[in-house]
Amino acid sequence: MRPGRRLGPRKRGLPFISGLLLAAGSSSRFGRAKQLERLGGTTLVERTVETLRRSQVDEVVVVIGYASGEVLGRLDLNHIRVVINPGFEEGLSSSLRAGVSVLDRRSEAVLVCLADQPFVTSELINRVVTRFTESGAAAIAAASGDLVSPPMLLSRALFDDIAQLQEDKGAKSLAMAQPTFEKIETSKESLLDVDTEEDMLRARAILKARTREIARGGDAPSRGRPSSRK
Repeated sequence: MRPGRRLGPRKRGLPFISGLLLAAGSSSRFGRAKQLERLGGTTLVERTVETLRRSQVDEVVVVIGYASGEVLGRLDLNHIRVVINPGFEEGLSSSLRAGVSVLDRRSEAVLVCLADQPFVTSELINRVVTRFTESGAAAIAAASGDLVSPPMLLSRALFDDIAQLQEDKGAKSLAMAQPTFEKIETSKESLLDVDTEEDMLRARAILKARTREIARGGDAPSRGRPSSRK
């Protein structure tokens, strides 16, 4: 696998932030590899990789497992590092552990994203990163009301705890247990998680509506602010 590289010159004094994309799941509720489902002319996994690339993270690590050959074939390996998790059937925690274990040694925090959240934007990721830079909170996550979701940032202080996660336990409970846990509010639509065919139909309807809005001269959906790290 081609080694990952920094996405651009870093502004002096900013913490090194690793972006971790989890794309290893077996899509049991979907019935096939949802990472490879197409939305807006590209696959879900390609869409989320590009979102991370455009954000303010300093490296991008992608964990794959189910249908790894096909998923790998869809990835542009420029500026990313790919990790194959042979134990993906053990649950989400195995992919978290696999990803965190290969992060750059300079990493001060990991920003976790999921391949099945197509409307997470670089701007939202940047808001999470900026909050960490400003507050140094141990954990920060996107939220819409009571819904707490990736993108989720976990500081280096929690890396050992991540290594102890088992089965299908993600980072959410770990993050929310931290005294300094913070939330970044966003729209519920932006946190849509594609688990079923119905979710995929909804995602396509949302994208179609946004495309019509742009055609009518409305504001384009946010694509993320220019990165200060590039």
